[in-house]
Amino acid sequence: MLARIRLRVPDRPGALGRVASAIGAASGDIAGVDVLESEAGHALDDVVVQVRDAGHLDAVLTALAGVPGAGVLGVHHPAPPLPGHSDLQLVAQVLARPGRSLQTLVDGAPAALGVDWAAIVHAEPGRDALDVVATGAGASAPLPGTLAGPFRLRTFRLELPDGPPHPAALVPLDGCPLGLLLGRAGGLEFHSRELWRLGQLGAVVGPCLAVSAPA
Repeated sequence: MLARIRLRVPDRPGALGRVASAIGAASGDIAGVDVLESEAGHALDDVVVQVRDAGHLDAVLTALAGVPGAGVLGVHHPAPPLPGHSDLQLVAQVLARPGRSLQTLVDGAPAALGVDWAAIVHAEPGRDALDVVATGAGASAPLPGTLAGPFRLRTFRLELPDGPPHPAALVPLDGCPLGLLLGRAGGLEFHSRELWRLGQLGAVVGPCLAVSAPA
């Protein structure tokens, strides 16, 4: 399985190499590294590691705990990602089948965007509430039918009827009263860099989905 491990490491030469060595010593296989930020002498990285099972992941985390100056901030078990530029591939798939664009978007979001589930919400003018109008197959818990606003690009903790709150991101789809709601069951928060990229996706996809928006 894949595990996305969010690490804070010293921002100095060799720090990421020591992280890679610790993962390798625990027989983990690094599948990707995403540098989220670097400031005040520290870097924030998402390291995607291939592990055999939960016990193997624990061994990798134990090895990382021994890296001087490194700290694990969160772990997420994403769906296997699409190869290449997965977000662009998702946009292409959505636009290729206009008749089922909304369902394609929520079904494809987990593997393309590194989340556990996705839904489409509808914002009615003058009403401070968002109605869930479509849900992806990967939804791991029932979503409430109506969510509190505001309708803008943001992250928040989504309270669910069954289970603990999920870190969530709301991405308005430009040009129509629809938004893409994304959630992570494992507790890993959405970083501001991720949110910016999601906002760009909403700006591209939204105008093309305007014809699918509920009246």
